[in-house]
This record gives sequence, C-alpha cells and structure tokens, in this order.
Amino acid sequence: MFLRKLLRFLYSRVFIICLLLVVQLTFILSTIIVLNDSYWLVSIFTTIASIGIVLVLINNQEQNPSTKLAWILVVLLLPIVGATLYLMFGSHYASLKLRKQVLKVIEDSAEVMPDKSQVITDLEKFDPAMASQCKYLLHATGMPPFAINSDGTKYYTSGEALFPDLLAELKKAQHYIFIESFIIHEGIFWNSILEILTAKVIAGVDVRVMFDDFGCINTLPHNYQQKLRGLGIKCTVFNPIKAHLDVGLNNRDHRKIIVIDGKTGIIGGINLADEYINKAPRFGYWKDAAMIIRSESVYALCVMFLQNWNLYNPKEQLDYRQYYQPNPLDKATAFIQPFHDNPFDGEHVGESAFTNMINAANNYIYINTPYFIVDNELLQTLLLAAKRGVDVRICTPHVPDKWYVHMMTQAYYHPMLKAGIKVMEFKPGFNHTKSMVADDKVAFVGTINCDYRSFYHHFECGALLYNTDSIAVIKQDFLDTEKRCINGEQATINTPLPMRFLRTLLRLFAPLF
Repeated sequence: MFLRKLLRFLYSRVFIICLLLVVQLTFILSTIIVLNDSYWLVSIFTTIASIGIVLVLINNQEQNPSTKLAWILVVLLLPIVGATLYLMFGSHYASLKLRKQVLKVIEDSAEVMPDKSQVITDLEKFDPAMASQCKYLLHATGMPPFAINSDGTKYYTSGEALFPDLLAELKKAQHYIFIESFIIHEGIFWNSILEILTAKVIAGVDVRVMFDDFGCINTLPHNYQQKLRGLGIKCTVFNPIKAHLDVGLNNRDHRKIIVIDGKTGIIGGINLADEYINKAPRFGYWKDAAMIIRSESVYALCVMFLQNWNLYNPKEQLDYRQYYQPNPLDKATAFIQPFHDNPFDGEHVGESAFTNMINAANNYIYINTPYFIVDNELLQTLLLAAKRGVDVRICTPHVPDKWYVHMMTQAYYHPMLKAGIKVMEFKPGFNHTKSMVADDKVAFVGTINCDYRSFYHHFECGALLYNTDSIAVIKQDFLDTEKRCINGEQATINTPLPMRFLRTLLRLFAPLF
C-alpha cells in the first residue's frame, strides 16, 4: 500500500513540476555562487546588486513594511542567494504582462457598473461610517453598494447545509451558470454538481467553469478542462502552472463564486470538494460558511467572474452589459456591497476593508479566520479596538491543515490576549470560515483570510452587509462556534521554549510564505 502511494506520488504532476522547479532553481543558484567565488567582477556585481535591492525595498512605497523587512533580512543574511530569490519571487516585475492584463480587464469592467451614488447618499442617513466604507470600496474596486431587501441574503453555517440548496438552485438555471472555484475535487460534492451541469448543457444553458490550476493540481487529473469541454461545458484554467520559475505562480485565484441566471449568487469559503461538506473528513470536522444572494447585486458577482474569464479568453471577450438585470429598490434599509481584490493594483482592499470595519466597531467585532498572520498595522488596529472597550473575539482552528501556518498564527496570541482580545481555537477540527460581524449591523462574508497571501498575493472576493437579516445569523453562528472552542491561552500553555522560538522565527518571515 505504501509503495503504491509512493509510486503514485512520484508520477504525479505536482511532484514532476516541483522537481523541475527545484532543478532549475538549484542550477541558477549554483551557477551564480560558482561565478561569484571564481570571478571578482561577478562578486562586485552581486554585492552591488544586493545593496541595490535593499535600497529599492526601503524606498518601495507600495510594499508592506513587514514584507520589506523579511526580504531585507534574507538579502543581507544570504546576499547572493537572497538577492536571486528576491528577483525571482519577491519582485513584481516578472509578472508585468499579467499585471497589465489584469488592470486593463478591471478598468474595462468598472465602466459597466451601474451608478449607485444615490444608494451611498441613502446609506449616509443611516450610518456615515458604513457609507465611508462603501465609498472606499467603490473607489478601490469600482464595485458599488446595492440596496436590497433585508431578507435578500441567506447565510449558511456549514457546507453540508449549503449542499442541497446549491443543487436545487443549479437545477433552476434556464440561461447560464458561472462557477469559479479555487479547488474542485471529484467526489460526491462535485460529481453531483457535474451531473446537473451536464444536463443543463443539453438543455441549452450556457455553463462555464473556471478553476485555479495550483488549487486543483492534486485534486483533478491533468487536462481535466478537456473532459469538461467534451461534455459541452466551457472551461478555463486560471494561471496554468508551467514547469519554469515565474513569480506569477504565486498569484492564485482564491475566489469562490457561483452565478445562476443573474438572479442567484453564491460566495463564501466553500470549495467544491467533499471535505467541505464533511463527506471526506480531513483535519477533524470542517467548519465553513457561504451565503446566497438574491438581488440586483448578483451582477457584481457576475462581473467578477467575467473579469477573470475575459483575462484568459481574450478572443471571446464577453460583454458584461448583456448580463445586467436592473432591479433597483426605491426604498431600502438594508445594503450589500460585493467587492474583489487582486495583487496588482497596489491597493490592499481586503486588509483595508477589515481595518475600516474594526475601526468603526463600537461594541463588538467577532472574526472567524482559518489563519491569522497579519502585519503590525492590522494587529495594532485590533489591539486598539480592544483597549477602547470593544469586545474583540477571534476564532481560529485547533486542528491545523498546515502545521507551520498554525504555528505562525499562534505566535500572535500573546499580544492579543494581553490586550484583552478573546482568542479561541475551534476544537472539533478546522475552522475554514471567513467572516466578520460587528455591532449587530455590519458583517463580511467571503474568501479573504486574515493573512499575507489573501491580502497581497491572491485574487479574492467578498461582500459587505449592512442591516440584513443574515447579520443576526452570522453573529449566532460565531457564538455557537465559540461554545465548541478552547481559549488561545489553553491551546498554547506549557509550550516548550524551542517551539516558542520557532514560532517567533516563523512570524518574522511570515510575509514570504
């Protein structure tokens, strides 16, 4: 059995690609080191290059200070190797082409969004702080807020709760189905969806599926897109992985979006794999969440999907406007603002939206996140909120999916506990939920983790809610989850000194992970 698994791994796409990348990296670094040791001119050049990189990092106004510090340490400690690694993986210059394409697609899509200035004006009457947050998101992403009925969203506290309703919604499709997911894995969940999609294609429904190549590298057969196309499903692979070194490999599509006929939209943390509905247990019980949206705002999710679709299908270039179904409300007291984030516009939308939400909280803010690896600015924002009397609670997993990421998360516990923040870990398993709720009136649901990868490297999405019925459900979900948690201090008590040192070291280099 072990030998069979080993052979399967050795013949897998992930092993072959990783092996080729390691060989390339080893060859490049070895060549540079040998040349540096053999020729004084090369040695002078590499020294000057290292100094130049440090100066560039210091003067880079876009890059986060924590990221700059980590790279400076690497370059100074390992001048030749560090400088080479930075040029390959730390600099954005290697992905200039992709950056230009992404920004062009976003610029084009911003022009097709409806004018919702009146919505912001109306919202200002209810909550000026929320209106300011909406203005920021509109400025940063081109996505406006929408007025909705208070029951225009439905929040699901687990993947297994969403599963039957998702299938029912897919069966209702008459015109089109768009699916974008970081992970797709053949099994009960995906196969049930695929059966419906295949039937819908036969019925004349336009079905499009997009998945991230890295997210699915170990879960789908190679060239799986060809199988879907053979079934009549239009399929695009986001940022295909190639066996050569490229900084663009770091930029993944972490979004989870489903749009059905422009009437129903689904977002959240749930990928299309069996562990997300607890049919294939991994890391204990898998706690997750998602939300169904029914309103004019579904168009924003449609535009997000089409942004990435058009990015990889330049010859097709679907017209956003054909999917817009205006249905504005004359009067409303509830609002929603779907928004996206990408790694190329110099605007860290997810982190800024979270910061604004924390700063605006007066009574409480409850946060679910699978990872908590943040920069000093966001950490200080949370500490300040707790010190001014806000009830700040953060729930992370007790059973990790990646041990080193969990250790980095735990490295943040001490300063938060000291400031009065209630940090807890979901004891039954892995808490993959990405949600925030504050003061019984504002909430966030989406794909954004509280970590560097989501804030700076990934394509992400989410929705900001104001005064919807779902907000009470999101709050209750957190409180119910809290009952199944152990506190952060208990989770880290009696930690050996070497382990504490390793946590501190990992936290220092966290921006590079």
